[in-house]
Amino acid sequence: MRVTQSMIANNAINNIRNSMLRREELSEEISTGKRITKPSDDPVNAGKSSYLMSRNRLLNGYIEDIKNTRSVLVYYDTALQEMQNVNHRIKELTVQAANDTQTVEDRHHIALELKQLKEHLYKLANTQIGGKYIFGGAKTNVPPVRKENETVIINTPQEANIRAKLPIEHIDIEYGVTVYDVFKTDSGETVFGILDRLINSAESGNDNDIERDLGSLDSILNKVNANLARVGSVDNMLESMEKRFEKVVDNNTNIINDLVGADLPKALSDLSLEQTTLQAALKTTAQILPQSLVDFIR
Repeated sequence: MRVTQSMIANNAINNIRNSMLRREELSEEISTGKRITKPSDDPVNAGKSSYLMSRNRLLNGYIEDIKNTRSVLVYYDTALQEMQNVNHRIKELTVQAANDTQTVEDRHHIALELKQLKEHLYKLANTQIGGKYIFGGAKTNVPPVRKENETVIINTPQEANIRAKLPIEHIDIEYGVTVYDVFKTDSGETVFGILDRLINSAESGNDNDIERDLGSLDSILNKVNANLARVGSVDNMLESMEKRFEKVVDNNTNIINDLVGADLPKALSDLSLEQTTLQAALKTTAQILPQSLVDFIR
């Protein structure tokens, strides 16, 4: 086969073009920090990294949801601890009121403090976060309790007595507390109704009614304690899940970097070598091809 000047020129131009393309690829790899920028660069590893990135987006969404839920649990925990303290104080005052040594004035002061504690519980029942009532169940836009004259009534309908849930990995984690969980006994009495009777009994000195309502008060206190423990348990579980998801995301990120990340020291070395190769190719071609053609190539 006869080698013509045209064949030499075309071959030289192709080699120089390939070298320039390789140099461009290495420059992009260094500037982006990625060895794979499109699926065609490495279909297998690109597919693996795409799956892991999709998985990380899902897990980061779960992590954000967990953080938001745990912030709500802080409000539940604070409110329930406050209710626990208030109910303990109500019980102390009730025991005092049942004492025969109490004077009429003493009973009046006890009844007055019980009224203040009732008002405090009323405000706790209507605790809000961002305009939503945390004890409202499925009706977070409706105050859980309302007043009719001096009587406090549960405002949340029974069908809305649904605890809030957090969907994570195909399961629903129940974390909410409703007004029915901590302001109402299993027998249907409300803490406000119990307090109204205790206030009247304290003022009238009816010890028999006071002793009867102590049992109902204990029922409310037990429900508060149980829900406080449940909130703490859910928070611990969510904290554990949050840490586990964060660890998985970190591991996935490391794998993604191994799959598509650039080896910068190697890329820099290859770029330097490619630059040297290109310069040598241009110099060699200048010696083989006519001067006018080499000038055109440059």
